[in-house]
Amino acid sequence: MEDAKSKVLIIDDDPSLQRLVQVVFERDGFDVTLASEGSEGIHLALMNPPQIVILDIMMEGLHGFEVCKMLRANSSMRRTAIIIISGKSFKPDIDKAMELGADAYVVKPFSPKDLLNVAIEHMKKRAGQG
Repeated sequence: MEDAKSKVLIIDDDPSLQRLVQVVFERDGFDVTLASEGSEGIHLALMNPPQIVILDIMMEGLHGFEVCKMLRANSSMRRTAIIIISGKSFKPDIDKAMELGADAYVVKPFSPKDLLNVAIEHMKKRAGQG
C-alpha cells in the first residue's frame, strides 16, 4: 500500500468479525479504529475522518443504513469510501445502500482479502475526487 498512514474505521457489533477485518487491514499497513455501534462510529468518523469505513447494516441502535446516510451528509466525509458488509444479499438492500452513498456492498461471508481489495479500490477512487 502506498500510504501506511491510511485510516480505516470498522463499525460492526460482532467482535470476531471486527478482529478478522482489523487483522487484514493492519497487515496491509492501515491504522484501524473499531466501533461496536453506529453512533460511536459516527462520532469517531467525524472527529478524525478515515479513508475507509467498513460498515455493518444489522446492528443494535442505529441501523447501518442510517449511519451511512449520516456520514454522507457531512462534507468532511466526501473523500471517505464507505463499504457496507452484510449477511443480507437482497437487491433492494444493495440498492438502498448505494442510494445512501455507499461505495460498495460486500455480502457475508466474504474473503477478507477480497474486502481489502474492494476497500482499497474505492479509497483510491474517492481520493481522486476534488
